[in-house]
Amino acid sequence: MQSLIAHVHVSPYVILIRSQMFEPVAVEVPEVRRFIEKCCLEVGIDPNAPVILASELATNVVRHAGTPFKVTFAAMNDRPPWIEVEDGSMQLPEPRTAGPDDLGGRGFELIEALAAEWHTDCNVSEGSKIVCVTLKGDEEDGSDGWDHGDTARAEGQHAAAAGQPDLHRGAFPRAVAAPRPA
Repeated sequence: MQSLIAHVHVSPYVILIRSQMFEPVAVEVPEVRRFIEKCCLEVGIDPNAPVILASELATNVVRHAGTPFKVTFAAMNDRPPWIEVEDGSMQLPEPRTAGPDDLGGRGFELIEALAAEWHTDCNVSEGSKIVCVTLKGDEEDGSDGWDHGDTARAEGQHAAAAGQPDLHRGAFPRAVAAPRPA
């Protein structure tokens, strides 16, 4: 069952933060696209690139994680909006080079072309991850390339557990060493 969660904040910086839960089935991907389109239109931005990015992230959850997932759209004053997709898997995204006849494997190319940046945050204690894409900003408002850093973790989102490293941040995933026992 889907539910729309509207976050209420007293901050003058928050324009919109919306989250919705989805089941890990292909028929939910068009629902993700409609959800992101509605959020974009609500804040007055072109939904084309955000819808493609969210669709790619949702499809990856359905194909690879296979867990229920939460999609969050966040927009703040003077910052480019971002989209987060949280699932119940610790498996980090793995880029691959698609051949000319391959049906898949171009997701990272899409993300690199359409997003200003992206990263993955893991919550080791809960066994979940969040893939976050920052949308390209408007060059005229000075927000293009703005790094939202830890602000990607809005209310209810997860950061790495206390004492755990941020397992991924950057253009492509990198190998992660297992934490050593104390």
